[in-house]
Amino acid sequence: MVLWGVGMGAQDSLLKAVLTDVIPEGKRSRGFGVFDTGFGIFYLLGNTAMGFLYHVSIPALIVFSVVLQLAALPVFVLAKKRTAN
Repeated sequence: MVLWGVGMGAQDSLLKAVLTDVIPEGKRSRGFGVFDTGFGIFYLLGNTAMGFLYHVSIPALIVFSVVLQLAALPVFVLAKKRTAN
């Protein structure tokens, strides 16, 4: 629970600060709305899948979680390169 709380706190503070720098001032409300909508949809889908896997197979749940975490790494690398240019 502590790690989840740290992750959510980091997202709420750091990621939104980064988005503020990237999104033009006149479009921030829409940008944050799109971000929060996407976050909510994928949060629901991920938790639903993980809840299903919890009842089916704990090892499958672990593999699913690790694979998705690793799949997120290229997104961060691309975002870093994009903001550096």
